[in-house]
Amino acid sequence: MSRILSLIITLLFLSAGLILGVLNPAIVPFDVFWTQIEIPLSLLLAIAVVIGMLLAGFYAFSQLIKLKWELRRSEKNNKKQMDEIISLKKDILDLQKKQPESADASTSLEMLSKP
Repeated sequence: MSRILSLIITLLFLSAGLILGVLNPAIVPFDVFWTQIEIPLSLLLAIAVVIGMLLAGFYAFSQLIKLKWELRRSEKNNKKQMDEIISLKKDILDLQKKQPESADASTSLEMLSKP
């Protein structure tokens, strides 16, 4: 399914580029800081679109890296908290095991003290 969708999107972009080239054949001056060049308008538009896509891709990639870093940090904090919870549960179980022994000892002492 994703291959078909990818093919459809590629064909749409190719057809849009072809239409862009056919409808804009005029030669236009393009001022670069130190010089002026004349190129077809369709090429200029295509270059602008490609630069825009590269900038958008770079931005998306930087956001992806940021989110992965935040996720890794959250997972690390989550692991620390889980380890602490496990440790506290073990401490509670140890205390519960010791408490019945002390309760048994106190009941046995009570039984011994009664004549």
